Amino acid sequence: MLVANKKRKENIVEYILYLYQIENLIRAFNMDIELIKIRLIPSYQVDDKTKTEIIDWYSNLVSMMEKEGIQKEGHLQFLKNLIADVNEFHIKLLAAESDNLYPQIFHSVAGLLNELKEKSSNEKNDIEICLDTIYGFLLLKMQNKKITAQTEDAVKRLSSWMSALSKLYKDYESGELDF
Repeated sequence: MLVANKKRKENIVEYILYLYQIENLIRAFNMDIELIKIRLIPSYQVDDKTKTEIIDWYSNLVSMMEKEGIQKEGHLQFLKNLIADVNEFHIKLLAAESDNLYPQIFHSVAGLLNELKEKSSNEKNDIEICLDTIYGFLLLKMQNKKITAQTEDAVKRLSSWMSALSKLYKDYESGELDF
């Protein structure tokens, strides 16, 4: 919760990726809030009031995941909605004539995105494709799996694009950027 709140304010892409990780963490604890309370919550070095807030946050996420039927896989609806919002923002940036740099950054990864779309079995927007790729890469790294130089380069390029988009999204949300 603490990290999520901070990331939400600072970097929308990191926030989404962090919540992907939290969804998987909850699944690793078998959607069991009591297990989360015993094994995860004590690792937070915070006061009792904050611990209670963290427990409530995890409880709400568990409840939402159960209600949405994503105990085994998938993402929370509010994350899907946020991704759709970020994708809509991305499309507006491409259409806007005020920022010439963003379209250049995007076009540097557009071919890569098209390749990834061709490999994807379901219809996803540019942002979903990118987030899934970066998250998959992070999971491979955590599992100490072998990663090719080509994959590392691709993720580095996608991450640069996401970084630029996140900065602009933050500026847009704070009112510093307008269309």
